[in-house]
Amino acid sequence: MIASDAASSRPSEMPRVVLECRGVTKRFGGSTALEQVDFQLCAGEVHGLVGSNGAGKSTLMKILAGAVRPDEGTIYLDGEPVELGNPQAALRRGIAMVYQELSGVGSLSVAENLFLGRQPTGRFGRIAWRRMRQMAQSYLDELGIEVDVGRRLDTVPLVVQQMVEIARGLHSGARVLILDEPTSALSPRESERLFELIRTLRERGVAIVFISHFIEDVLAICDRVTILKDGRRLETTAAAGLDKHYVIHTMLGHALEEAEAGYERGARLPARATTPIVLSARGLTLRGVFDSVDLEVAAGECLGLYGFAGAGHQEVVHALAGAMRPEAGDVRIDGQPLGLRSPHEAIRRGAVLVAADRTKTLVHQAPIYQNVTLAHLSRLVGGWLTTPREIAVTAPLLEKVNCRPAEPRLRAGSLSGGNQQKVVVARWLAGPLKVLLLDEPTRGMDVGAKEEIMRLVQSLQASGAAVILASAEPEMLLAYAQRILVMHRGRVARELVDAEVDKAELMRYA
Repeated sequence: MIASDAASSRPSEMPRVVLECRGVTKRFGGSTALEQVDFQLCAGEVHGLVGSNGAGKSTLMKILAGAVRPDEGTIYLDGEPVELGNPQAALRRGIAMVYQELSGVGSLSVAENLFLGRQPTGRFGRIAWRRMRQMAQSYLDELGIEVDVGRRLDTVPLVVQQMVEIARGLHSGARVLILDEPTSALSPRESERLFELIRTLRERGVAIVFISHFIEDVLAICDRVTILKDGRRLETTAAAGLDKHYVIHTMLGHALEEAEAGYERGARLPARATTPIVLSARGLTLRGVFDSVDLEVAAGECLGLYGFAGAGHQEVVHALAGAMRPEAGDVRIDGQPLGLRSPHEAIRRGAVLVAADRTKTLVHQAPIYQNVTLAHLSRLVGGWLTTPREIAVTAPLLEKVNCRPAEPRLRAGSLSGGNQQKVVVARWLAGPLKVLLLDEPTRGMDVGAKEEIMRLVQSLQASGAAVILASAEPEMLLAYAQRILVMHRGRVARELVDAEVDKAELMRYA
């Protein structure tokens, strides 16, 4: 496979270039997110953008959408250099981005969302509701989006919500659409419905950037594919000449010949644990998120859940902790049913969650000691709550998790990310701990902090705790899991145990 630039990829068919980056560089502190990246997008083209976590995809697209300013390089729109100072300026120039977390207002109707901030008005400046609904229905019908525009947005399927958001960008005058993981939460059938809309837009000359971890989706819908790694563009190639196997190994930075012999040997997963099963789940289902998930984890075992964004692995962990309520399924701890109506029952039974988003697990304005004792007040300090009692309970736990500084009176929000996560672990050490549920527990941390957190997890595992670790980082799971379930679009696609496994294999099944 020979790398190619936009000018040489399809010389006989190449339409005019609408949007172009030349030498774009972006640094955050001492870290370089993008380095001298060139990128071209043509009218009537769907251009795939792929790369591993941290490759620079999101940074590049946020620059094009006006949300981030480059440190170096030039952006051209229709051949003219432009500065996109903010998303509003980008939208005025015809560039719209549809993020993975949709921005529609669920309590408003489809029509209101389509015209959000631009409602047609009649006499005395009042909103012309009937005209707005008629215009919305006509416009969506024209795009082939079948939906009653009078319905609340949150009552229509997710794929339709995405289509409405795309239509809103187009209706605002966008001729460049940036789609961030648009199929991550969709079923294959829903993805094909979205692809039909994308094909319609391509025929109308709309230029589309399609960012996705699902390589098969990229190859199915895109005309060209750009592969990024470590902030650099590796190549831009016609999608018709690619296969998933090649793309994955190029993303990992190894030649195809090397990949045939295995990628850095990966890791050797041991045989299945023989210790007693602590937690088991059967038929765990939440429509549109995960479906018929079966799993079990033994005492002293770390079970890894791997998947790309939207695979459902993170949501499964939250469901096991009672933070999300599944529609069907049975979960047991030590063979006894666990109710999943709220986190309180799971905590009482010893199943606790350490989530990626520390803003949801810590009260940042409160002192550390209150964060630690929060879930166990009556048991830890009795009926008489005093600050000295809470501090007396907290201080040794902070020492145990090596929190620095180990000062219970400090605000939790003043700590580094790694030490904040240690406070969360200290909280759960204050109560019974049988199952540790981890959702990207080291996200946003430096290497040293990651290692400290995972050493702490390993010490809990060694003392008999069962661990379930959900992550989109193959390296994390290969380093710490004894068994791995690979999830793909809400289902368990593969169980890996007692085998040699590498990053490429994990990504191939995901």
